[in-house]
Amino acid sequence: MSLSWSGWPATLEPQQSALGLLFVVLSLTLAYISIPGRHDHLPYINRPPKWDFLGQKTKQHFVSNARSLMANAREAFKGKPYRMFTDLGDLIVIPAHHADEMRNERSLNFLDAFVDNFHPNIPGFDGFAFDGRKDELLHKTINKKITKMLNEITAPLSLEADFATRLILGTSTEWREIPLQEALLNLVARLSSRVFLGDELCRNDAWIKITGSYSVNTFSAAEILRQYPSYLRHIACYFIPQCRLLKEQVAEARRVLNPVLEKREWEKKMALSEGRTEPSYKDAIQWVMEESQGSPFDPVGAQLGLSIVAIHTTTDLATETMLRLMVRPKLMEDVRAEIVAVLRKEGWTKSALFNMKLLDSVIKEAQRLKPTTSATMNRKATRQVKLPGGLVLEKGDRCMADLGSMVDPNVYPNPLEFDGYRFFRMRGDPKMDSKAHLVSTSVAHMGFGHGLHACPGRFFASNEVKVLLCHLVQKYDWKLDSAFEHTIHEFGLSLSSGSTKAFVARRKNTEIDIDAL
Repeated sequence: MSLSWSGWPATLEPQQSALGLLFVVLSLTLAYISIPGRHDHLPYINRPPKWDFLGQKTKQHFVSNARSLMANAREAFKGKPYRMFTDLGDLIVIPAHHADEMRNERSLNFLDAFVDNFHPNIPGFDGFAFDGRKDELLHKTINKKITKMLNEITAPLSLEADFATRLILGTSTEWREIPLQEALLNLVARLSSRVFLGDELCRNDAWIKITGSYSVNTFSAAEILRQYPSYLRHIACYFIPQCRLLKEQVAEARRVLNPVLEKREWEKKMALSEGRTEPSYKDAIQWVMEESQGSPFDPVGAQLGLSIVAIHTTTDLATETMLRLMVRPKLMEDVRAEIVAVLRKEGWTKSALFNMKLLDSVIKEAQRLKPTTSATMNRKATRQVKLPGGLVLEKGDRCMADLGSMVDPNVYPNPLEFDGYRFFRMRGDPKMDSKAHLVSTSVAHMGFGHGLHACPGRFFASNEVKVLLCHLVQKYDWKLDSAFEHTIHEFGLSLSSGSTKAFVARRKNTEIDIDAL
């Protein structure tokens, strides 16, 4: 996304310039005083100059240079907290080695920060509205239902991966070019829908298209909308194409899903009228309803919310892992050998995925070098909080933890070098084993966050991405163009793998038929 000279998103049409000027006039004083004056004792890496009344120029610079700003801050402030002006507002950055001090502090609220960041009260952000519920219905559904059913859903995930890879990647043994990230987004959307909606909708092309694109578009729209002062976002959303697209996608999602919901209601009423037990379904529609315990919720928003947390980041992790494997043929062969050995012995089970230790290591290393964000544990203080290190956060303060430890030479030898065996070797050290797993979190690796609000879906995401990668590397050969350069796209704190073309061909001979297990 480009920004105009004024710092406003260039998505606004020229005829809307008068409205833009009105925004500026209304915002001048309020935006200026909205930059907190507290914590002046903390160093500031990018304090907005006095002439930047709206902070838009500073925000624009942050959006394009967040990683380098944070790297400079680590060097300048030597492991001490500092302030940074961001598209999320004025934040206090906690060095990674102090993350344990804030990880389980309940007065540093995740949901309050989430509401500030992702606009759940604005039309079109219906998925985020579900994800940000105060009763944490999303977390309850994931923790109490999906995570506990991982063994049951492993084989269905593999069946869907077989169907989806044939459909999207084909069965030809001739090389052909594909857009890698787009293909993986489609695959992840299909696997996630298999778990969340079962057979009825997981192969509905309209639904797959909505969930895949909506999960990406919501983050894009949220990032663009954050360029505006918070008190103007309810107006600005009507003039931003990405926000208008979200509303259209939500309407289409309701069109696709409502008939299924209505059918289930009818089936339940018929069962009750005939004295039969109500039908039960093994999918997320049923699970969310059970965990809601009668509290009202939006079932379509729930499905979109689940898709957001399951599809966007998992696609990025799968893409990054495949890119790392494609340029390392020996590592690819070692991963294939492990897959064959484990599946031949254990079949498609949760324990089999757990025992794919090299694959686990490769994924974790890919995430270490390219997480989806430059900082994590975004929190808002609900009261004054004094951290053990002495930092005092006042009510309303926003803070986050830097991920600098993930590339710190004091934590990892040769930290900028990709070593797919790094965490595999750690499994042999009793002191390090618990930190070596993909789903483990620590101050040394916060790819899934850390503490009380570490990503609750990481156990499902780990299994899903492993099942998908098993099918991708076991059934297909892969290569990249000789001119390929590994790039990372950044927008503020968000990091994503660059869009890449890859070449794929169905393998003529495989060591094991993984679909027959």
